[in-house]
Amino acid sequence: MPTEVNENQSIVILTGDDPRHQFFIHYLNAHFLISAVYIEKGDYPGPSPQSEEESIAWDWFFKRRDHYEKKLVLKSSELPSKNDPKITYLENGEVNSPDSIAKIEKSNPGFIAVFGAGILREPFLQKFPNHLFNLHIGDPEFYRGSSCNFWPIHQKKLQHLSATIHRIDQGIDTGNILSRQAVTLSEGDNEQTLLLKPLELGTKLMVETIKNWQGGVLQPIPQNKSGKLFKKSDLTPKAILEVKQMVESGWLKDYIQAQDAIADKET
Repeated sequence: MPTEVNENQSIVILTGDDPRHQFFIHYLNAHFLISAVYIEKGDYPGPSPQSEEESIAWDWFFKRRDHYEKKLVLKSSELPSKNDPKITYLENGEVNSPDSIAKIEKSNPGFIAVFGAGILREPFLQKFPNHLFNLHIGDPEFYRGSSCNFWPIHQKKLQHLSATIHRIDQGIDTGNILSRQAVTLSEGDNEQTLLLKPLELGTKLMVETIKNWQGGVLQPIPQNKSGKLFKKSDLTPKAILEVKQMVESGWLKDYIQAQDAIADKET
């Protein structure tokens, strides 16, 4: 059913403070006038490695992630912006405060694009009903919560590497889906390019969703099932070590090459 859009309603971004969130801001602002950007500080728990090997794996993973994300951000920073939106920095959880809610309300947002922010509480949800759209870098019918681009790699289920745009409701990644798509594997992919592909794909899906909202043609689809919920604390040095071993053993490379071969036969 077509969605009525007030032409005076604006687009607001609510996101996190890592480099990948800067990519999200740059890309959306290259396509749309953005009324305001709210950046919330993350609250990821510190590592608790149980061995030197786990400690080395943790450092290896996050140094590589930082390198790849900064390359992506550098590329996106060269995109021409539609405007220069005001940026407000928030402490973790501050987005749910009455003061933050009042500030966002002044922007008259019709579309709030969310990626990487903390859990939005009931007062926030009630103030902006049907205006909240989340980029989930995963398929919520299989993986919900945190690091859902990591767990398909860890569990050797790369077919579930996906990106989804969904409405935000009282649950965690349980809202109606507006857009969803699996990533395409390529020869030469590694664990870091696989982590970034859902981000890049999902940001493009967010652009498409905003255009559909502007055109009044959003078509939300209810989720059929609820995937496993992963917490931030689940991303342990042990889990990262297991992915590092997958990379160094050649399993990840061999798997991707095998999938390429299957795709070639099908075409």
